[in-house]
Amino acid sequence: MQKFDSNKQKEKVYSSLVYVGIISSIMLFAGLSSAVLVRKMDKFWVNIHLPNEFLISTILIIISSVFLIVAFKAAKKGAIKTLKRFILISLLFGIGFGVFQYRGWTTYYNNGNAVKSFITYVYGQYGDAFKVYYNDSPIEYDGENYQINQLDISSNKLDSVKAFVKDIASKNDFYNGSDLTMSSYSEPFTFFSVRDKEFLKVDEKGLLFFNGKPLSENMKDELFKFAYGLFNDHPFFMLKGEYGKDFSVSLNGEELIYDKKKLFFPERVLTNEEKNIINQKVFQGGQEYELINGKVFLQGKEISDFEGNFLYKLLSNKQVVQIKILNQEWYRMQEELNSNQYAEFFQTANVSSSFVWVMTFIHFVHLLFSLVGLLVVYNRSKKGSYGVENVAGLKAISVFWHFVGVLWLYLYIFLEFIN
Repeated sequence: MQKFDSNKQKEKVYSSLVYVGIISSIMLFAGLSSAVLVRKMDKFWVNIHLPNEFLISTILIIISSVFLIVAFKAAKKGAIKTLKRFILISLLFGIGFGVFQYRGWTTYYNNGNAVKSFITYVYGQYGDAFKVYYNDSPIEYDGENYQINQLDISSNKLDSVKAFVKDIASKNDFYNGSDLTMSSYSEPFTFFSVRDKEFLKVDEKGLLFFNGKPLSENMKDELFKFAYGLFNDHPFFMLKGEYGKDFSVSLNGEELIYDKKKLFFPERVLTNEEKNIINQKVFQGGQEYELINGKVFLQGKEISDFEGNFLYKLLSNKQVVQIKILNQEWYRMQEELNSNQYAEFFQTANVSSSFVWVMTFIHFVHLLFSLVGLLVVYNRSKKGSYGVENVAGLKAISVFWHFVGVLWLYLYIFLEFIN
């Protein structure tokens, strides 16, 4: 009887420690989630679409949790062989979860989502300081594709361009002050300085020079960043992939349209609140209309058949936008970002990615502890430590593992669909 009381007391202590840790974790992630939602609605934000490996890992941890539930029930019934078998299966699926988590975060990082980075490839954007020429024709980048004479180049030719810049781009992640040499520098590919409108040349040792002189340190640095961006698929955005499918950018919570290096607010219907604050006169067709509190008046009489466009200065940031009224619907027309917004955009860090990595690190700590715990209970189950009256340690780890699963499921939904 005394042994039963001791096990119950042990179970109570273990459970209390686990629940304290869970509550603390919930409060921590709730705070981070709130910070994400607040920051997302303020200024520029990258909307992230997670790699497919994360979906696989989600399925694996759900399966792992199911087997752990079965294992716990087996322990309560004294079915020791079943207990060991299902804990092992749960552990293997848990390891699989960890493997696909690692693969997912590797893909995420390789797609340009660093712990600290800019949204755009700020230094070395294709065409700012340098271009690559193919024979006598410049290779241009239109914001989506590389082109020669306004025709998209093939993937094989793009691979040839990357091979051309590889000598410079693949040595380091940053320019280290060394001389820039090319093992093969000749037609069909050459470097062209956009600012100076001159081609770079090489001497007999493969050392690049410009206007008969070695490259300055500043030009070396610019050329390295240009080659690095081209080689690593960063001609404009730091992120790889297709805009709108793999990632997108929002401003003040409104997702932007991207088209050939330009960003636009999308056309949308105004809310009643937005309509009601528009009070101004509009001249159209030789008549003067008054827009008051979302209604249109002509000579003091409200009318419902007004159709037309007009400019309106937003009270929030004094930006002038175009409004269209059609079939009694009020629209804010698609419009490009202004110069101030572009200036801010090019200097904005990818805060979204930073938040994700903070959450990832905390999630990784939870995962590491829980996997070690699963390994411990599996080893103890092989020694026969668990039975009908002794499930304290198994219960504690089970609760924590289920929490890790629920935590990841929340993170996956939050990052993929809410964030």
